[in-house]
Amino acid sequence: MSLSLIIAIFLISIILIMIPLIISKKAENESKSLDEWEKIKDYGNKINEKTRNKKN
Repeated sequence: MSLSLIIAIFLISIILIMIPLIISKKAENESKSLDEWEKIKDYGNKINEKTRNKKN
């Protein structure tokens, strides 16, 4: 294999590894305002509201 092909494969593999890491880091930073237990509590409240509204 030629050196340019090896370098191209190496760069593509690095890019494919780094992109998901960068995206998940951004998503984690955006969701820092609520901790996990508050997210669970909010989700439970939304479910309860939907259930209460269906019965009426």
